[in-house]
Amino acid sequence: MVTPDFSSFCVLIAEDVEANFRLYKSMLKRTGIEILHADNGEDAVNLFKNKKVDLVIMDAMMPGKDGFIATKEIRNISEEVPVIMLTAYANQDSIREAVKSGCTDYLSKPVSTEVLISALKKWLIIFDD
Repeated sequence: MVTPDFSSFCVLIAEDVEANFRLYKSMLKRTGIEILHADNGEDAVNLFKNKKVDLVIMDAMMPGKDGFIATKEIRNISEEVPVIMLTAYANQDSIREAVKSGCTDYLSKPVSTEVLISALKKWLIIFDD
Protein backbone atom coordinates (compact mmCIF):
# COMPACT_ATOMS: atom_id res chain seq x y z
CA MET A 1 0.00 0.00 0.00
CA VAL A 2 1.29 3.44 -0.93
CA THR A 3 1.41 5.69 2.11
CA PRO A 4 -0.70 8.80 1.56
CA ASP A 5 0.56 12.27 2.44
CA PHE A 6 -1.83 13.66 5.07
CA SER A 7 0.58 16.37 6.22
CA SER A 8 -2.00 19.10 5.54
CA PHE A 9 -4.55 17.44 7.86
CA CYS A 10 -5.12 17.16 11.60
CA VAL A 11 -6.74 14.18 13.31
CA LEU A 12 -8.05 14.14 16.87
CA ILE A 13 -7.75 10.73 18.51
CA ALA A 14 -9.97 10.31 21.57
CA GLU A 15 -8.65 7.22 23.34
CA ASP A 16 -8.28 6.67 27.08
CA VAL A 17 -5.87 3.72 26.88
CA GLU A 18 -2.40 5.19 26.39
CA ALA A 19 -1.02 2.04 24.73
CA ASN A 20 -3.81 2.15 22.12
CA PHE A 21 -3.17 5.83 21.41
CA ARG A 22 0.57 5.17 20.95
CA LEU A 23 -0.26 2.31 18.58
CA TYR A 24 -2.57 4.47 16.42
CA LYS A 25 -0.01 7.27 16.45
CA SER A 26 2.70 4.90 15.21
CA MET A 27 0.34 3.54 12.52
CA LEU A 28 -0.26 7.05 11.21
CA LYS A 29 3.24 8.49 11.69
CA ARG A 30 4.43 7.90 8.14
CA THR A 31 1.42 9.76 6.71
CA GLY A 32 2.67 13.03 8.21
CA ILE A 33 -0.74 13.84 9.70
CA GLU A 34 -0.88 16.13 12.74
CA ILE A 35 -2.23 14.17 15.71
CA LEU A 36 -4.06 15.56 18.73
CA HIS A 37 -4.86 13.34 21.72
CA ALA A 38 -7.74 13.42 24.17
CA ASP A 39 -7.98 10.74 26.85
CA ASN A 40 -11.68 11.34 27.56
CA GLY A 41 -14.78 12.68 25.86
CA GLU A 42 -14.76 16.04 27.63
CA ASP A 43 -11.22 16.78 26.47
CA ALA A 44 -12.11 15.61 22.95
CA VAL A 45 -14.97 18.12 22.71
CA ASN A 46 -12.81 20.92 24.13
CA LEU A 47 -9.94 20.22 21.74
CA PHE A 48 -12.39 20.06 18.84
CA LYS A 49 -13.78 23.48 19.81
CA ASN A 50 -10.33 25.06 20.03
CA LYS A 51 -8.31 23.48 17.21
CA LYS A 52 -8.77 22.98 13.50
CA VAL A 53 -9.57 19.27 13.25
CA ASP A 54 -10.18 17.52 9.92
CA LEU A 55 -11.19 14.11 11.29
CA VAL A 56 -11.94 12.53 14.68
CA ILE A 57 -11.18 8.97 15.73
CA MET A 58 -13.41 8.31 18.74
CA ASP A 59 -13.24 5.46 21.25
CA ALA A 60 -16.70 4.46 22.50
CA MET A 61 -15.97 3.67 26.14
CA MET A 62 -14.00 6.32 28.01
CA PRO A 63 -14.22 7.59 31.57
CA GLY A 64 -16.65 10.43 32.23
CA LYS A 65 -18.15 11.48 28.93
CA ASP A 66 -18.15 8.46 26.60
CA GLY A 67 -17.54 8.58 22.86
CA PHE A 68 -21.23 8.57 21.95
CA ILE A 69 -22.01 11.66 24.03
CA ALA A 70 -18.80 13.40 22.88
CA THR A 71 -19.74 12.70 19.24
CA LYS A 72 -23.20 14.22 19.74
CA GLU A 73 -21.57 17.34 21.19
CA ILE A 74 -19.07 17.51 18.32
CA ARG A 75 -22.00 17.23 15.90
CA ASN A 76 -23.55 20.30 17.54
CA ILE A 77 -20.35 22.17 16.59
CA SER A 78 -19.83 20.68 13.11
CA GLU A 79 -21.85 18.30 10.99
CA GLU A 80 -19.15 18.07 8.30
CA VAL A 81 -16.05 16.78 10.08
CA PRO A 82 -15.91 12.98 9.83
CA VAL A 83 -16.05 11.08 13.12
CA ILE A 84 -14.90 7.45 13.03
CA MET A 85 -15.92 5.33 16.01
CA LEU A 86 -13.11 2.89 16.80
CA THR A 87 -14.15 0.42 19.46
CA ALA A 88 -13.81 -3.12 20.73
CA TYR A 89 -17.60 -3.27 21.08
CA ALA A 90 -18.35 -4.42 17.55
CA ASN A 91 -21.98 -5.45 17.84
CA GLN A 92 -25.15 -4.23 16.12
CA ASP A 93 -26.35 -2.20 19.13
CA SER A 94 -23.04 -0.38 19.37
CA ILE A 95 -23.01 0.32 15.63
CA ARG A 96 -26.57 1.67 15.78
CA GLU A 97 -25.67 3.87 18.75
CA ALA A 98 -22.61 5.19 16.88
CA VAL A 99 -24.70 6.08 13.84
CA LYS A 100 -27.39 7.64 16.03
CA SER A 101 -24.79 9.78 17.82
CA GLY A 102 -23.55 11.10 14.48
CA CYS A 103 -20.56 8.96 13.57
CA THR A 104 -19.57 8.91 9.92
CA ASP A 105 -17.92 5.49 10.04
CA TYR A 106 -17.28 2.60 12.41
CA LEU A 107 -14.16 0.45 12.86
CA SER A 108 -13.63 -2.36 15.32
CA LYS A 109 -10.55 -3.09 17.42
CA PRO A 110 -8.08 -4.46 16.80
CA VAL A 111 -7.59 -2.41 13.64
CA SER A 112 -4.77 -2.87 11.15
CA THR A 113 -2.65 -0.04 9.78
CA GLU A 114 -4.10 -0.65 6.31
CA VAL A 115 -7.71 -0.43 7.51
CA LEU A 116 -7.05 2.70 9.57
CA ILE A 117 -5.22 4.51 6.75
CA SER A 118 -7.89 3.42 4.24
CA ALA A 119 -10.61 4.91 6.45
CA LEU A 120 -8.71 8.19 6.69
CA LYS A 121 -8.16 8.20 2.92
CA LYS A 122 -11.88 7.62 2.38
CA TRP A 123 -12.97 10.51 4.60
CA LEU A 124 -10.15 13.04 4.16
CA ILE A 125 -10.53 13.03 0.39
CA ILE A 126 -13.71 15.10 0.96
CA PHE A 127 -11.54 17.99 2.18
CA ASP A 128 -8.78 17.59 -0.39
CA ASP A 129 -10.03 19.83 -3.20
